[in-house]
Amino acid sequence: MNEAQVISKTERHLNRYYRWNSHQYDATRWAILWGRKWLGDNLRIELKELTKENPTVPSAPSSTPCIVEIGCGTGYHLSALAPVFKNIVFYGFDASNHMLNKAYKKIRKLKNVQLREEYFSSNTLLHSSVDCFICSYSMSMNENIPTLIESIHQNMKDSGVLYIVDFLSTSSNWFYRWMMLHGVYINSEIIAELQSTFESVEYESKRGFFGLYRYGVVKAIK
Repeated sequence: MNEAQVISKTERHLNRYYRWNSHQYDATRWAILWGRKWLGDNLRIELKELTKENPTVPSAPSSTPCIVEIGCGTGYHLSALAPVFKNIVFYGFDASNHMLNKAYKKIRKLKNVQLREEYFSSNTLLHSSVDCFICSYSMSMNENIPTLIESIHQNMKDSGVLYIVDFLSTSSNWFYRWMMLHGVYINSEIIAELQSTFESVEYESKRGFFGLYRYGVVKAIK
């Protein structure tokens, strides 16, 4: 299966699945997507280091940092970060227009956020143009994780950073099968793939949902 076929299959699934799930996503996902709050809190600290200035003072266009969230969903992270860091341009990519409609309601008044209804690939942005990528339980929704990781790496500036929170493993066969039915591919090789691509990979594995799965919080530097 080539890259175009994988993208097409995944996009079709996302549009079908989130047509209905977008309405209950914010009310339910806190129960299973552990680590998202930790990631958001940590990103606030990291982005202050990235800007090195008062986050409410716009910087020159040529030096404006660029942050991309892949699979931004209903705008959980974008709506929390963009109002604080107004000198950063945020891009939110998602293949589901239903999820993006929810996100737009949260960020419509923010001038430093752009939403794009498309599947992120190596040709999406100018190569070496992004300071930071965010993947919050979105990497596991790709059948071809190595291709996604390489696309992120190609679009990232030197010393750029990728932040991830996502499933790493589960000992439960029924949970693994159930998640696959919902388009989630729990891949224990994700850390190895990152280590083979990025210069530095720091991560911590944590118990999720009372031990039903393990999730990772990851910082990878190009």
